[in-house]
Amino acid sequence: MKLNLENKKFLTSRTKKEKYILPENSEKEDYVRTNFNEIATNYDLFNDAATFGQHRLWKNKTVRALSLPKERPSHVIDLCCGSGDLTLRLSQTLPSGSEITAIDFSPDMLLVLKRRLKNEHQKGVTVHIKEGNISRMEFLKENSLDGAVIGFGLRNVLNREECLREIYRILKPGAALAILDVGRVNSPFISLFHRLYFEKVVPILGNIIHGKKHEMYEYLPASARVYPGQKELKLELEKLGFKQVQYQNFMFGATSLHTAWK
Repeated sequence: MKLNLENKKFLTSRTKKEKYILPENSEKEDYVRTNFNEIATNYDLFNDAATFGQHRLWKNKTVRALSLPKERPSHVIDLCCGSGDLTLRLSQTLPSGSEITAIDFSPDMLLVLKRRLKNEHQKGVTVHIKEGNISRMEFLKENSLDGAVIGFGLRNVLNREECLREIYRILKPGAALAILDVGRVNSPFISLFHRLYFEKVVPILGNIIHGKKHEMYEYLPASARVYPGQKELKLELEKLGFKQVQYQNFMFGATSLHTAWK
């Protein structure tokens, strides 16, 4: 999906010399959906290349962070599930009788998940695949879920506060939310190399894997620039009522895992 530059919002970096192009709010949902559809078949390979395979370890820790009981079934939701890395991990670790709701607004990503489930799904665990918007989940009752995970998806939602309120609504009291996403590198020296890699090298890797230039690989680092840092997101979660909010950094803070309880 190509955007008219006249309708784009330009966000200037701290150096005031670089510009990061992001869609306006009125376009964001359609933009993200369309472009994720286009890169769906290559997305898993891109994640492996861009993180040197480290995202697999981070996602394992994200699932474990929910601290779900092993002796009784749970109903968990994977928000912005994409191609289903977290869904598959949950389906392989939850006890028989458990349910997983996997929701994403990219139908092509969900097709990838369906194909993967045929080969990697543990019997006895039911996976409900839902195409939809995680800020509006009317199909789920209040206080109905035992846990929620969201991997590299929160920065793509239109209204983060609205989305987090909706997640809070559907969780049972005592249930956990685990958010895996980009973070802020505190060290100025390491931050310099991280920015060079994330904003220059990663788009090139994405384009090579995709087979041609695709603007989604420019959007991904650009969206990270306007996503809150670890402490800011922790405060946002606490203001919405979440308790015991904590975070763990990976790769010097380039990625972080927030865990919060209702």
